[in-house]
Amino acid sequence: MAKILVVDDEITSIVIMKKVLEDAGHTVTTVSDGNKAIEKIKEFKYDILLTDFNMPGMNGIELTELALRIEPDFIVILITAFATIRSAVDAIKLGAFDYLTKPIDKEELLLAVHRGLERISLMHENILLKQKLEQVGDVVKDADDEYGTASKIVKSMLTEAKKVAKTDATILITGLNGTGKEVLAKYIHKNSTRKEQQFVVLNCAAIPTQLLESELFGHVKGSFTGAIKDHKGYFEIADNGTIFLDEIAEIDTLMQIKLLRVLQEREFSKVGDTRTQSTNVRIIAATNQELKKMIAEGKFREDLYYRLNVFEFHLLSLKERTEDIEYYFGKFLKDFCDKNKKPVPAVDKSTKDILLSYSWPGNIRELKNVVERVSILAENSKITPDLLPLNLLGVINEKKYSEDYNDNKEETIKEFEINFIKKHLKIHKGNVAATAKAINFHPVSLRQKISKLGIDPRDYKY
Repeated sequence: MAKILVVDDEITSIVIMKKVLEDAGHTVTTVSDGNKAIEKIKEFKYDILLTDFNMPGMNGIELTELALRIEPDFIVILITAFATIRSAVDAIKLGAFDYLTKPIDKEELLLAVHRGLERISLMHENILLKQKLEQVGDVVKDADDEYGTASKIVKSMLTEAKKVAKTDATILITGLNGTGKEVLAKYIHKNSTRKEQQFVVLNCAAIPTQLLESELFGHVKGSFTGAIKDHKGYFEIADNGTIFLDEIAEIDTLMQIKLLRVLQEREFSKVGDTRTQSTNVRIIAATNQELKKMIAEGKFREDLYYRLNVFEFHLLSLKERTEDIEYYFGKFLKDFCDKNKKPVPAVDKSTKDILLSYSWPGNIRELKNVVERVSILAENSKITPDLLPLNLLGVINEKKYSEDYNDNKEETIKEFEINFIKKHLKIHKGNVAATAKAINFHPVSLRQKISKLGIDPRDYKY
């Protein structure tokens, strides 16, 4: 909803407009003349200025001109009698947004305010789009709207997250890198009452400390070296929406204090500005760090921790929810194959065994990278272990071994030889001589070994 400043010297008019606007959910401040209005505008950042044209002292056009000097993006709506419509048109030429005629119609008043808010929203979307294009890494562009999972534990967490999404509670998401913290944050936003508003992602670790305050709160021209024009921060752009602060543990102590003020007072000031702005942004923060340990070490404020941690959702690693390994592998494989217009290949059992045995330190992000790789390399109708990266091929499949030592030894060596030779044949595109040289093996002996193991080098000529 809007922060509106109403200026009129008629008490009855002020009372009526204030009631209509507040009943519609807006926050309204009223003053009786232009000079008092300018004082308010210098103290606080309003969205809309609703001013009468005929007032003693400073009239509506003069107030419009001064207000737009202070705040060029101000939405100014002029209220005028029929006889002074010409003057209202002149005010629009100066930058006023619209005008209304007396007596004020309730529906026309609310419509004008609604249109003004739409213009603000459009300006903010344009600014946000420009900042996204300029700042690589601010926003992950492939975050899904839904959080898919095959894990019963994660499904239970998502049920709770949907309930919390309907509130304005601040949320802390914890978990290792690659577990899907941003995807969960977007899932919460999409299930909230703010879903039609902005969802802004800011990686606190990716922005230098000296610039982070400006990115969050904005700055005014001349506030520091390089500030050649006013800059809107994310707390202004995403008003009534959601800000996702990733890597929250990376912000310094001073920034922690300023963020705490926003959470407590719902107010902030731009860098170099004396005016206060209110904000109705919901904050979702995330970290892969142990914040309680950081608090004990004096690196993170305890009061900020409890402000952020109204609700905490901890995302398990893939090795703690192995059912999701096969789920995500299949999902990503279909996505990549559809994108590249290729048939979806089957995954053989030995490949599945390796995938399930691997620890996945990079979690879902690492798994997605592996799937993209194999979807590109797969030329037949099946994904086999030789398509996997080297670090996965080092995983020995868990199996039931016989009681005979020599049988187990021979089988393990054979598996190693097959995977090792296939991997290097793929690297050298089926050239046996080049492969033999690379692995320090005699070419004749390698050809005999390949024949014995049932490997066809022609499968790797591409």
